[in-house]
Amino acid sequence: MTVCSTATSDPHFSTHERVILRIWDQMQRIQTDFAIAQELSFYYTSPQWHRARTVLDVGSGNGYYLDKIAARFPDKVYTGFDISPELVAIANREAGSRNVAFERGDLSGHTGTYDFVVMRLLLQHLDDIPETLDRVSRLTRPGGTALIIDANDRVRYFHPTLPQFTDFFAAYADEERRAGRDRNVAYRLEEAVSNSPAWSQGETLSLLIPSTVDGNLELFTQTYALLVDLVREVGRLTYDFDSVKQAWLRWSALPDAYAQVGLNLIRIDRI
Repeated sequence: MTVCSTATSDPHFSTHERVILRIWDQMQRIQTDFAIAQELSFYYTSPQWHRARTVLDVGSGNGYYLDKIAARFPDKVYTGFDISPELVAIANREAGSRNVAFERGDLSGHTGTYDFVVMRLLLQHLDDIPETLDRVSRLTRPGGTALIIDANDRVRYFHPTLPQFTDFFAAYADEERRAGRDRNVAYRLEEAVSNSPAWSQGETLSLLIPSTVDGNLELFTQTYALLVDLVREVGRLTYDFDSVKQAWLRWSALPDAYAQVGLNLIRIDRI
């Protein structure tokens, strides 16, 4: 969720700034709430997950997601770590289970080995996926598993069409690519795994998450409005943010508004 120090510093995660911290705290809760019901299908159907007793969440952010998983599967011991002291403080303050602990740290300094490692909405923010996988391999026991959950932008869709917002999102994604951070994680991950002596490719589960699920349209409305605020606050992209946000909010109020987003859940296995 929050970028780890294997990547070039991403200004979108400057959580020492109060506004950016507030945006990420809200966004991480919303991104969990609109997707977790469908993500759970992977966990329930995964033998690797059911066998695991120790779980590491890399880039655990405010801990909201890991707390939800730990409450659903209480027979494991969970550790989350993140480089943001502000988000880790929130995670520790709100931790709901005694089998969950949160630490400030990064992949270069974390020690220990785990049965199962989760990286949720993390790799799209990193510029060196092979290095990240190499470091994660040292934290995963042989025979263990890593689960990468990240965006599948190819299925993103809006009805009626929304050119003001889709053009803005494309400009944001292009700016990230120029910085070496590509949201299209699946193909980057496949190449990195194929070249890694430590990992083998497992199954991929592709999820489509529609706004027609009760409450999701409101959650989508909130998260995309927060994204506009975040990109504006960071200041790396010059854009008419007020116009984009107003267009987005007008669209969200349409009686036939429909949106969908996609996630890829990719399992890789430690050799």
